[in-house]
Order: sequence, then structure tokens, then C-alpha cells
Amino acid sequence: MNRILAIFTIVIFIVTGCKKEEESKTPPLINFKLGEYTNDGDYIPAGGKLVFGIAASGGGSPITNLRVQRIADGVTITEIDRGLYIAEGGLDYDVNAVKLGADQEIWHFMVMNANRDSAILTRTVYLGEGSAYGPIKHFESLKIGMQNNSEFPHFLDVNTGDLYTNESVAGNEAIIDVLGFVYLTGGIMSPTLSCPQYTSVPGHYPIVGGWSVRNSTLYDYNAVDNDLVNHQDFDNATNDSLLVVSFNPQSASGNCKYCFTGKIVPFRTEDGKYGMIRVIHADQVPEGYMELEVKVQE
Repeated sequence: MNRILAIFTIVIFIVTGCKKEEESKTPPLINFKLGEYTNDGDYIPAGGKLVFGIAASGGGSPITNLRVQRIADGVTITEIDRGLYIAEGGLDYDVNAVKLGADQEIWHFMVMNANRDSAILTRTVYLGEGSAYGPIKHFESLKIGMQNNSEFPHFLDVNTGDLYTNESVAGNEAIIDVLGFVYLTGGIMSPTLSCPQYTSVPGHYPIVGGWSVRNSTLYDYNAVDNDLVNHQDFDNATNDSLLVVSFNPQSASGNCKYCFTGKIVPFRTEDGKYGMIRVIHADQVPEGYMELEVKVQE
């Protein structure tokens, strides 16, 4: 009898302990930051800037995912779906975007922690009068070296058009948006545009693995594969309207393969700048280079 009682006591202890452990879990918390941000109910003209500031904590567990979705006239567009691992300090993040032509946009901001618990915030933005599409910068010829090229710089800041070598990039890592390399994929040597945050980049540029800030630039690979932007439209683009509407975040990646000569690549930078790259020249060997023409929002 004493033995049965002891076993029963142990079982009760285990069950109770598990229950207490489960009850101690708390969901993540997410809040909008105060400041010069887009507010709920704002009216923003097409092409106008949207900026949402969010701060989140994991509720005692690491933050593992950030997802941002825009519902525009009933169509759901996933703007960001990023895996994270933030064990301490929480998430402090600004979401930069541009108002589309939809009468109403509902924005959802969701964070998830390691327990798969989530928290969501919502903003609704309406279409204002007029148009707010803005000016662009145009860099007609930028030459970047592939991973084994020693003649040209490797790292590009698309906001200024400045290029950096492995040596001169020291102290400028946080402004790098674009880099290029060549690798074998699908049986083809592919000239590729990528970004510092993409997982395979340190394999081509080991120096990037030690950067404390690694920006994520997203490229619309579907537009590249299917030649969705024609050259005449690119040539005629004098404001950022084409840059914004040509980028589809649901077919975007931090790595864009098959960027052969003549391809046009819509992109969006970490800080929300939309742009397009025309590939003037692309070698298919690691010792080669790419010549790029870039149009990007001011």
C-alpha cells in the first residue's frame, strides 16, 4: 500500500509540475512605437510613405518569427515573413512601405516566440487624394566584382551608388545592400545578385559572416524569370511609381539567380527603398564582374 501511495504521489507531483510549467508560459507582447509613424485611420495618397514602428518581447521565450501582411482591397500580400532568433532585448523594428492604390489597406503585424505563441497588432490605412510618387536616383553604370574578382569592388550601397572593397567596407557594413557572385545551380553557372543577410553569402564572402549588421535586400525573382519589366518602361521611369508597382513581395527572396545580361530586377532594401537594377553585363565565372544600371527611390 505504501508503495502504491508513493507512486501515486510521484505521478501527482509530475503532473502538477508540468501544469505549473505550462501555466508559467506567457505570450509575446507587441506594441506600436510612438513617434513619426503612420497612425490608424490615416489617409495616405498612392505612392505616399508608410512607416510603422513596432516593439516586441517574447514573453520570456526567444522571438522566432516576424510576419507583416497587407490586405489591399481584399487581397492579402505578405510583405515580410522572416525567421528570427532574439533571445534577449526584444525586437525593435520599423516597417517601411508605400501606399498602393487600394481604397483601404489593413496591416497585420505578428510576432511568434519559440513556444509558437503569437501576438498581433493591426493598422488600417485609407487612400488619400492625389498622388505622392516621388523622385528617383539613377546610377547609369556600377561595376561589381564576383567573389574571385580582384579588380572591382564587391559591395554596393544603392542609396549613394558607392562601392566598397573587402578593405574599404570596414565601418560601412550597415549600409551595404547588394553584392554579386556566381555559382552552379540547375546545371548552369548563374550570375547572382544577393544581400549580406542571405544565408549562403558567407560561403562566397567569408568577411560578411563577421558583420554585426547584415542588411536584407529582397529581389523579385518572378519578375526576373519572366521578364515582367520591359526595357522601354525602365528607360522612361522618372519617378518611383514603376519601381513600387513592379515589386511583388510574395515572389521575393534575398538571393536572385539567373541575372544574365539584359535582365531587369525589381528590389526592395532593408530600409524600404524600392528600386530596379538593369544588368548591362554579367559574367558567368567567379573571376568576372557585373555592370549594373540602378534606379532607386530618393
